[in-house]
Amino acid sequence: ERNNQTPRLEVALYEYGNISLPAADGYIRQVLPLTDDLDRVSEELFKLTTNGGNEYCGRVIKAAVDSLAWSASNDDLKVIYIAGNEPFTQGDIDFRTVCPAAISKGILVNTIYCGDQAEGERTQWKDGALLADGMYLSIDQASVAVSITAPQDAEIVRLGETLNTTYIAYG
Repeated sequence: ERNNQTPRLEVALYEYGNISLPAADGYIRQVLPLTDDLDRVSEELFKLTTNGGNEYCGRVIKAAVDSLAWSASNDDLKVIYIAGNEPFTQGDIDFRTVCPAAISKGILVNTIYCGDQAEGERTQWKDGALLADGMYLSIDQASVAVSITAPQDAEIVRLGETLNTTYIAYG
């Protein structure tokens, strides 16, 4: 909440870097415009598949900045999250131009590199985020998840086991 008001969340979804998309469009496609139907966003997100291809980060950021119906209010949070595993520099539209253009419109760009954090930094995913006042994150699928025990773990397990006794199998 902000000022005792629940914010309205809208999400858009783009697909990019998939060679089955038209080359003339830079291998990008707007799957959904800005919408508050988060169930539909989830449904469309989980339908996406890829068979590889170049990831034109600059092009998809430009498409989102230029074609979405962003709020004109400076009080609204406007953020792009872009994830990928190819160099951030691919394509004919330079991220060094579109990321500052995004922030000039009040749109932050957060980048998520799917791989080793240092590799994402080397391939300029962090630079893209820094140019648009965003944050750089990495998801390293090769790393081992860290498990940290907490005092409430035993109680959560006990409650989960109790809850499991209330289910009735069907079908």
